[in-house]
Amino acid sequence: MPLILLLLLPGPVSSRWDLSISIIQHKQPRSLGLPAALLRQRYDQRIGVVCMMKGLTNVEQHLLLPHCVYRAHRVWWVHLGSSLSVFLGGLLVLLLLKSCRLGLNSVGTALPGWRCKRLQKGVSANVSLSSALQEWAVKVISAQHLSGQILMVIFFCFNTGSFLLYLLETAKPVEYCMKEHDVALLTELAFHIVHLLHFGLRFLAAQDVLQVWVEMKSLVDFFTIPHSFITIFSRRAWLGLRFLRALNVLELPLILQILGLLKSNTSLKLSRLIAILVATLLTSAGFIHLLENSGDPWLEVRNVVPLSYFECIYFLIVTMTSVGYGDVHAYTVLGRLYVTLYIALGLGIFATYVPEVVEIIINRERFSGRYKDVDKLHVVVCGHITLASVSAFMREFFHEDRGEVNIRVLFMGNFCPDQELEAFFNRWFMNVSFYQGSVLKRKDQERVMMHKASACLILCDRYATDQHNEDVTNLMRVISIKQYCPNTRVIVQMLKHNSKAYLQNVPNWEWSRGDDVICLAELKLGFMAQSCLVPGLSTLLTNLFSMQGAVETEDESWRSLYKEGIYKEIYTEYLSSAFTGLSFAQASKLCFLKLNLTLIGIEYQSGKEDFCVLVNPPSHIRIKKKTLGFLIASDAADAHRASFYCSVCHRDIADISRMKPCKCENVTIASSSLLSLSARQPSLGVLTSWKEAESDGYVSELESEDVMLDSTGMFHWCNPIPLDDVSLTRESAFVLPLNQHVVVCLFGDGDSSLLGLGDFMMPLRASSLTTPELKTVVFLGDPNYFRREWHHIQYFPKIYFLPGSPLCTADLRALRVESCAMCVVLSTFSNPKHVESSMQDKEAILSCVNLFHTRFSREATRAQGLSGRRSSYGYPGPRLPEASEPPPSKGTTVPLLVELVNTSNVQFVSNVEELKSSASMTLTQAFAEGSVFCMDLLDSLMAATFFNANVPNLINTLVTGGDTPALEAQLAEDNHLREGTMSLRLSTLRQRSKLAQLPLDDEPLHSLCCITYEDLFVQALDSLEILCFGLYRLLDPPNPSMKRFVITTPPGDLPLEPTDRVFCSVPFHKSHLLVRGRAQIPEPTQQTDEPQGS
Repeated sequence: MPLILLLLLPGPVSSRWDLSISIIQHKQPRSLGLPAALLRQRYDQRIGVVCMMKGLTNVEQHLLLPHCVYRAHRVWWVHLGSSLSVFLGGLLVLLLLKSCRLGLNSVGTALPGWRCKRLQKGVSANVSLSSALQEWAVKVISAQHLSGQILMVIFFCFNTGSFLLYLLETAKPVEYCMKEHDVALLTELAFHIVHLLHFGLRFLAAQDVLQVWVEMKSLVDFFTIPHSFITIFSRRAWLGLRFLRALNVLELPLILQILGLLKSNTSLKLSRLIAILVATLLTSAGFIHLLENSGDPWLEVRNVVPLSYFECIYFLIVTMTSVGYGDVHAYTVLGRLYVTLYIALGLGIFATYVPEVVEIIINRERFSGRYKDVDKLHVVVCGHITLASVSAFMREFFHEDRGEVNIRVLFMGNFCPDQELEAFFNRWFMNVSFYQGSVLKRKDQERVMMHKASACLILCDRYATDQHNEDVTNLMRVISIKQYCPNTRVIVQMLKHNSKAYLQNVPNWEWSRGDDVICLAELKLGFMAQSCLVPGLSTLLTNLFSMQGAVETEDESWRSLYKEGIYKEIYTEYLSSAFTGLSFAQASKLCFLKLNLTLIGIEYQSGKEDFCVLVNPPSHIRIKKKTLGFLIASDAADAHRASFYCSVCHRDIADISRMKPCKCENVTIASSSLLSLSARQPSLGVLTSWKEAESDGYVSELESEDVMLDSTGMFHWCNPIPLDDVSLTRESAFVLPLNQHVVVCLFGDGDSSLLGLGDFMMPLRASSLTTPELKTVVFLGDPNYFRREWHHIQYFPKIYFLPGSPLCTADLRALRVESCAMCVVLSTFSNPKHVESSMQDKEAILSCVNLFHTRFSREATRAQGLSGRRSSYGYPGPRLPEASEPPPSKGTTVPLLVELVNTSNVQFVSNVEELKSSASMTLTQAFAEGSVFCMDLLDSLMAATFFNANVPNLINTLVTGGDTPALEAQLAEDNHLREGTMSLRLSTLRQRSKLAQLPLDDEPLHSLCCITYEDLFVQALDSLEILCFGLYRLLDPPNPSMKRFVITTPPGDLPLEPTDRVFCSVPFHKSHLLVRGRAQIPEPTQQTDEPQGS
């Protein structure tokens, strides 16, 4: 094809041209003896005349040289035409072949049988050969093989060499004649042969040859390779589009990644951005250089401007930066047209990529360093790092009540922080550093000195759509940390309870080292479940395990009493030798009366390596030396007094602020916040040695109650029952004698993420509860969702399900929500980013509004026979008395506990006026009543666990109902509870104190005749072995709905009111006091239905 194009050039030239050539070729007569300078001047004049005659510029004089073929003619169109003819001709051939192949396939069905067989044999042979060639080509050039990686580097080097040769050729004219083939031309020809070989390999390995034919690499080959062959035959060189080899820069990031030089996503992204900018600049400079040095082809006298390639680069950079000096600009029409298009398209590219490149480079310098301060303690925080999670963590970690915390926090995330998060880090620059990286890489762990860190805290995304994937991601972080730094303490957040079981199989995971897990869903549902048994307990426990800042108190208002209580927190201290030998009741009274502290539990050692956390243990348990106590105090300094109290030196000190350590006290003064850990994970609330807890009277009482427990002895158990047997209709629910039951409203469908209702039912079916204390639980929601949850709770007794909607008033009436002990609203919302924050709790808020405006009939509820499932213990369900108190007339009096996803939505369930002065959810009336709960309130547990490794054990003892190592092992085995064989060991495992709420005007507290809270605290311990730690008091009048608020550990001189209810811990052997009190004096507005025994 190139040879045919060459034959189309004009052959003979005019006599004017011959005359011009003869003038040019006329040798200088020696006889004239003219000076050389004069002869050179006359020669240049003659050349100028000829160039003017042929429309050539002075820079194109080389086209008139005698060795130049096709003198005075430009042949650039031959070079360009050869490239276009190859590309378009090949494309046409490929399209024809594809059309023929499709035609043969359609016609082949109509051929005779023998013809088809013969054709199939030939086709199969061709197919096998082409497949073999294709497979070989794929192996050769594939980057997955070593050969492909080597060839990729080689081809990149040849492309780079071709572009460097182009840069050298830019010093010559765009089109020029050559007398003989020089070294540069031959070198370029060799490079192009290699490029042609690369194209052939890609063509053979292609699944779709049309796609390979039109891809960028192929187009570069089409417009650069044919030029070399044209130059060989015509001896006429043209720079042409050889600058397109600059596009090969785009392959550099991939090659660096394959060679292992780019490992991080940030480095790869930075290299790609730089490659795009460089390729755009170099290619555009080549176009400008070609157009300006060629001139506009339609003009008789060419407007050629001799711009160098580097001047073109300078011109484009000045143009893109909008400086525009004007010293270099485009002269030709084509050049100006291209600059116009370049500004329109290139400006967007540069304006987008340049700031991003600068930002990455700056951030790499700021966030890619190493931590080098080895003299200061530090912790590493990773996982879900956002402004909300970081601010909540820092608020608790550096709370003023902890005193001076000289620990540096190193946050690590595999991303570049946004402006808000970066501003937050800048505000905390004295205590916080951010490092970009991942704990899954050993190099990044070394950057933050993970092996010397005090702990590594892993945060989770509470609103993750896929909770299982979020837990698995955090589990991988734990495995990575423990693999490289086995001695580093790890505290990890998990969402689902069953994810905790995998931690037991992680190498180097040791509870004794302080490794711990905070299961948010388990604790959230545990808090809410305990509030069904003890209304307001979720608020009280949240106040104890989180730290609050200073707020203004109001005189003579219920808010002043509430705010005084929220300053109290849980601390742990080793009790001084003054407590050695005392019973728990005696030690607790000593702390309350002398130290203004509330001792609620101890860590008891029953063997050399057996520890357990006991809350209000029985009287036969004695305080041993260096016993760890759990204390409720205003700050760490107040709690520290328990570690150095001396019964001799401090007995007569009235002002406890003057109490200082004395010299006669022979005890080690050390705070448990320095991480005192037992040799194994403690069992929770259970004596590990049942013989030590054996009591004749108590065992006989246990044998009198016929119960079924699971194999761990921690929960009431029954044989699994099909869901259809416990499903109700409105009619069957209406005749069911429901009273003082728990109604659970579920918002979820068949596609919603599971809440894990097993965590909700475990506290309600704890074995420490007697049979009369087990409340009937009725779930209301979508059957498609509940069916997915049922296999986790089917072995718990006294459960019912009503298919329906919590927004349907008829369903609520059928379940007699007006006479329930608690109505719980749970949400399965997963918080997509596109949903407005106020709409995250729309279903829960609508259910509250619907319930508040519902009126219930005042007719007495008739006792009906149970039609449906029988109790798992063999007796019919609870029956109502023949005559009962009328239920409330309004829904506002129904005990309600709502889960909120967003804390700001508390405004929709609380009074509007009091929200104006409340900056936090914990200061609202709804939270003070114990009517709302949010998972955000559990953010403080990560910091609390770091400073006090015993906090999770105490929380699990108080909340979950029995989260023991045996239970974790059972769930890790098959994620299912099994039936236990009743024995003395299982019976003894029930000996756990339980949380309760006793009315002050009812037995057993009514007979104590207490005036102040101090009287109540002391007499309850002495007479009943009941530990009091809070009050649930009516709000100030007017209070038509009889709402109450929580007072956490009131002062001793606080006067009691007859309507007060007391938060307390009751030993298991005192359970008969709870049943007796409810049987004798029922609540004025509520009805009792629990049976008194089996």
